[in-house]
Amino acid sequence: MLPALLWSGVIAWLSTGPGVSVPEDWRDLLAWDKLGHLTAYGIQTWLLLWGTHKIGIDRPLGVVAASAIFGIAMETIQFAFFPNRYFEVLDIIANIIGSLLAFWIFRNFYH
Repeated sequence: MLPALLWSGVIAWLSTGPGVSVPEDWRDLLAWDKLGHLTAYGIQTWLLLWGTHKIGIDRPLGVVAASAIFGIAMETIQFAFFPNRYFEVLDIIANIIGSLLAFWIFRNFYH
């Protein structure tokens, strides 16, 4: 579980650092930023799934939900407390897709 907690700290640190501009149009959906979100939350979910699997807890949908809630919380915290950071629904969607992909890969790898 420690790797997952440390990675969550990395996500929090990156999410509260200096921001970039607000997306200008729909093409941002394909931007590198979204790939970064997908990857970061995919890694977080994988590490959480691996950690819970190692200690005998099998609640994969709970892990995916926890990762999604963490992503929504980080977007909200960015908006509320950090200037030049923005709440972006597309970021949340990328986070959730990353979590779901990690869940799918993990399930196929371990089962």
